[in-house]
Amino acid sequence: MTFAFAGLCLAQESTPHGYMIANYQINDQATFQRYMEAAGPLAPKYGGKVIVFNLNATAVEGKPKSVMAIAEFPSLVEAQRFYNSPEYTAAKKLRMAATEGSVVITEGYVPAPQ
Repeated sequence: MTFAFAGLCLAQESTPHGYMIANYQINDQATFQRYMEAAGPLAPKYGGKVIVFNLNATAVEGKPKSVMAIAEFPSLVEAQRFYNSPEYTAAKKLRMAATEGSVVITEGYVPAPQ
């Protein structure tokens, strides 16, 4: 079974992926660089990959911050395991010290082939 939303056809029987979506403003570039060096190699250990990273995202609605990053994982559980891992817990302290913004973990479906 499938359903359509805004012209996007999604296969209901497909397994949802997990996504970590971060939106922030960098306030301390040196500390943020340390975060990038610490966090960069971690996502692949949990099956994840960064699919979007933009330092100058353009807001078209609301008041989001300029940096947008999205990492995709095989499942919501893997995204949560990554976020709560000891390695990322240490790295995210650097990000939290260097930035102001938000992080969301959610699941989503990959569009079905058309």
